[in-house]
Amino acid sequence: MAEQSRTAWQRIVAVGASPLPQIVLNALVVTAAELFLKIGASATAHLDPRLSWTGLTGLASLWTWFGMLCLAASLVSWLYILRNVPLSIAFPLSHVVHVFIPLASWIFLHEFISTTRWLGIGLLIAGLLIVAQPFARIE
Repeated sequence: MAEQSRTAWQRIVAVGASPLPQIVLNALVVTAAELFLKIGASATAHLDPRLSWTGLTGLASLWTWFGMLCLAASLVSWLYILRNVPLSIAFPLSHVVHVFIPLASWIFLHEFISTTRWLGIGLLIAGLLIVAQPFARIE
């Protein structure tokens, strides 16, 4: 039984360590970072108007610090991705954040997304599918 669970765990780690899930995970972490930074910036917008234009007041929010931790984690993940995937494929695929961030902003921050932006998101998804085809052959 322990042998089977260890094998299952090793499979989970292997899937998580493969480049495509890493790119998706990286995009999700970047999306979380951007949401945290937005929440932190909004929460501190009322602080000292003499400094608010600098953005430094955002550092007073724990949300901003969570966002910065997520950005650091995304950097580590991105370096792993670059070791294993050609940049000409990894970079365009990383732009899936341009789909994730508007969707997360819509869901969690209740921001409005116009019909034109929804159309753009659809076109971006189509473009990502085209870019992902060479990556699928590499995998």
